[in-house]
Amino acid sequence: MSRWVLVVAIVALGSGAVPAQAPSGDSTPPEILRIDGGKNPELIPQWSAWGFAFRVIAGGSRELPSVVYHVVSKDEAAMLLREADAIQKIDKACLERGLKLHSSLARTDTAVLDARLRELNLECRRRTLDARDRVLEALNPEGAAALIMFVESTKRDTSISVPRNALARFLEPE
Repeated sequence: MSRWVLVVAIVALGSGAVPAQAPSGDSTPPEILRIDGGKNPELIPQWSAWGFAFRVIAGGSRELPSVVYHVVSKDEAAMLLREADAIQKIDKACLERGLKLHSSLARTDTAVLDARLRELNLECRRRTLDARDRVLEALNPEGAAALIMFVESTKRDTSISVPRNALARFLEPE
């Protein structure tokens, strides 16, 4: 399963899609860094991995990964599904806010637009990480460990392309 397309939409919303400063006339395309989760899973940000896991849980058959399903209670499973659903709504709202920001500030100074998109991106990523923290705190220890194992396993199937000069920003906040 390749997650490249999903991550591109997130990255384009504010991780280098808008130049931090006005173009200098140099039309040289930025150097693109390819992050292969199979080789370097530690370079896949937690916000990205957990966001993907929540999308998997909320989508399709709405079933927990079997490694998690077998070690959580029905109440824990229901709570995990609620959090996954909530993150989908948050992600949708974040995307809509980003598009609205972009259209309303497109004709302004690119630095202003870039700063506002970065702020929005970080807020949305933190909300995913907050959901992760709530879920892990609410699960029994075996369920939490199984969920972490599942999330970490998704990194090996992830491939992300990001401009090298936007890597630090892409990895924020953790």
